Amino acid sequence: MTSKKSTKQIMAYEWKYASLTISGKNLNPKKVTRLLGVKPDSWAKRGDHYGKNRRSKQGFWVLEGGSSNWRLETQLKYIFKRIASVKHRFKKIIKEDVNIKDVYLTIAVKPHDLVAVAGYYINSEILNKFTSLGIGLALSIHVPAEFSAEKLSMYAKKVELEKD
Repeated sequence: MTSKKSTKQIMAYEWKYASLTISGKNLNPKKVTRLLGVKPDSWAKRGDHYGKNRRSKQGFWVLEGGSSNWRLETQLKYIFKRIASVKHRFKKIIKEDVNIKDVYLTIAVKPHDLVAVAGYYINSEILNKFTSLGIGLALSIHVPAEFSAEKLSMYAKKVELEKD
């Protein structure tokens, strides 16, 4: 059994991230901003510099879900709140703009290094709000470095031996 204090310490190293992305090879993020009236947290046109010495291979427009300390559901609600007042325009734009190729919600997690199995729950109500707008879902699971294939295989063998 884990104490509340040690659970909080473990969770402190956990990383959670949610974002909404609109992208396309020739996407003009300024046009998306103008049409929606919602300012993105990050954006670039194809060929723009972003990050360290990187050029964007496509245009993108991104809303982020806030702090990585927030629960995933809180981050998703925050994103939806930002587009809720323009959801009809949003739906129309992603259907009609030929430069939009992908619209997806990214949910990325990296559990604490000491956690072998992590579980995350997202309420279907919030997911339905996004999918009703034609937004897909992308998952990104980051496995702690300590769980290399070799170590994971040894762990599985140990569990099997304990069963016998």
